[in-house]
Amino acid sequence: MADEVADPRSGQRVVFRRMDGDVLELDLFVSRGAFVREHIHPSQEETLTGVAGTFVQVVDGETHTIGPGDSVVIPPKTPHHFDSAPEDSQLLVTVRPALELDRFFRAYLGLSRDGLLTIPERGMPKPFLLFAALLYRYRREMAMPRIPLWLQRPFLGALALLGRALGRRGSFPEYGSY
Repeated sequence: MADEVADPRSGQRVVFRRMDGDVLELDLFVSRGAFVREHIHPSQEETLTGVAGTFVQVVDGETHTIGPGDSVVIPPKTPHHFDSAPEDSQLLVTVRPALELDRFFRAYLGLSRDGLLTIPERGMPKPFLLFAALLYRYRREMAMPRIPLWLQRPFLGALALLGRALGRRGSFPEYGSY
């Protein structure tokens, strides 16, 4: 059985190929209409290579259409996202260094799939304290764009602490994410 996590709510399925400290390699299957909000990886480089279908990625405001064999390299701290996918597509995603991005994907997609976390294309994620706890836990791997990390990290840390005081968790072992 493949090591994967799927979330029909977000329209994403991730099949993990390789996970070690140096490289995370995965197949990302995106359904028509799926999206990922703008974000950054503070210290990771991400490479997207088209395998099937057409995929439109926005990197630092520049739009890239990725078809089979096309690649886009996203440097660390570079804002990127994709809007509503025009069709089903498959990408090979390579991230260096891997850190714990695989665990972030397991937690985020699992929480979303189970209806416990909603991250809309625009507007506030709900519940926000759970979102803050998730981002704080994986602050080396994932961050909000356009907010300086030196400001974002203590803010998310305080919200994660408040969330724990109110019963929200900061780890998600049921999703293989500690």
